[in-house]
Amino acid sequence: MMLPAFKGVDAIAAVPKLCNARGFVLIDEFQRSTAYKNIFSAGVCVAIPPVEATPVATGTPKTGYMIESMVGAICHNIADELAGKPAHAKGTWNAICLADMGDTGAAFVALPQIPPRNVNWFKKGKWVHLAKIAFEKYFMRKIRNGTSEPVYEKYVLKALGIVRLAERKHH
Repeated sequence: MMLPAFKGVDAIAAVPKLCNARGFVLIDEFQRSTAYKNIFSAGVCVAIPPVEATPVATGTPKTGYMIESMVGAICHNIADELAGKPAHAKGTWNAICLADMGDTGAAFVALPQIPPRNVNWFKKGKWVHLAKIAFEKYFMRKIRNGTSEPVYEKYVLKALGIVRLAERKHH
């Protein structure tokens, strides 16, 4: 898959010291802006340096599970800030992906997504297409019920070594 290079939103990129040259928000390990500690950022708008230099400039992919990890850390860190405590939650940036390609697909797990990795797994086939359909139905059901991470999901993924947040240290 080839995509043109992404660029950040002009209005955000115009804020002094908030973004890199491409308009992506510069963050610390707690998902906070490096320039403005009251601004948190997650997802595609986050500046993540490329894994390696290549002849054609590339960006680091950002998957849904990785973004959930970022958002979870932000929620904990905002709660800490409101309670007068220092930020402590860090997303793991682990990646789980089911890429549907019609009647086939590709699946991968990267723990963490940014190398060096502890786990790097990839498979392809028709089963991925079917798994994606099943996942979409499951995901929509849990969102309709207002549950972002059911306890059984959390423990099944944890048994596989996949967690959203780095181990929390209580202060």
